[in-house]
Amino acid sequence: MYKILLAITVVSLIIMVGGMTAPAQQTGSGEMDMEAAKATFESYCSKCHDVGRALGKKKDQAGWEKTVTRMSGYHKRFGARIPEEDRNTIIKYLVEVAGK
Repeated sequence: MYKILLAITVVSLIIMVGGMTAPAQQTGSGEMDMEAAKATFESYCSKCHDVGRALGKKKDQAGWEKTVTRMSGYHKRFGARIPEEDRNTIIKYLVEVAGK
């Protein structure tokens, strides 16, 4: 019985956290909504470490793609990889705020 309740609790938490993360939307001018992108970045990346850790690095597009893809694999501890759309948002955000 305990295992069933634990499994239900874990699945419920995964669903709640996943629902809290809204993908960044494009603004009317075609630019990324940086506040939404920041929220997406923080919601995923802060689960494993302080977000300042990533923001303290400087990488180009390829560097951030490699890092975010690798971190997405670690994120499976929470039930699933980071969805591709959110990974792309996070990469674009990091290139914008911590790019070379």
